Amino acid sequence: MRLWSLAMGVMMSTLIAAHAQVLSWQGVGSVRLGMTVAEAEHALHAKLGPVDLPFSKGCYVTGRADGRDKALSYVVLNGKIVVMTVFLRNEQAPDPNIVDDSGIGVGSTEDDIIRAYGKVQKELAPDFRDSKEALAASARERAKQGITRPEPSPEYWIVVEGPDHKRAIIFQTRDQKVLHFKIGLKPEILSSEHCI
Repeated sequence: MRLWSLAMGVMMSTLIAAHAQVLSWQGVGSVRLGMTVAEAEHALHAKLGPVDLPFSKGCYVTGRADGRDKALSYVVLNGKIVVMTVFLRNEQAPDPNIVDDSGIGVGSTEDDIIRAYGKVQKELAPDFRDSKEALAASARERAKQGITRPEPSPEYWIVVEGPDHKRAIIFQTRDQKVLHFKIGLKPEILSSEHCI
């Protein structure tokens, strides 16, 4: 019975990976961390989009110019890709169809991550770390006024250290489910806001 379950799990991971772009320790799909923009465009057979927003010198966030893979963005620092983020911009966005080689992606659980990677670090996501006291004060104030609306659930970073300790995968979760995730080189991957 155990062998059958294991075989089914391997088969499902293979099927998922066959129809999805795969995130690995090297990058996502054919684009690798550390590639230049020209190398990434060659690997994608597509141009990356123009830079609209004023970012810090030598750093910007972009995606494919043709509009494909809208949920995937690239952080470019000094001409090289250093972080790739899978992020649904709204709840109605289509499934990004990007998973790691264990089949973990948006909607997977924290338990899935732990089963796949073993040792992980769980911490409050930066936006929640910085405002924890403010949220508590706001909740107390609302309670005094008789407002009982619940606070939103906190979000967490599940940080998986790369085997070379030069890169990491960060899964952002709420209510034990993956909202979005990113792979990148250190130290840039550990920033909550890139190019600021």
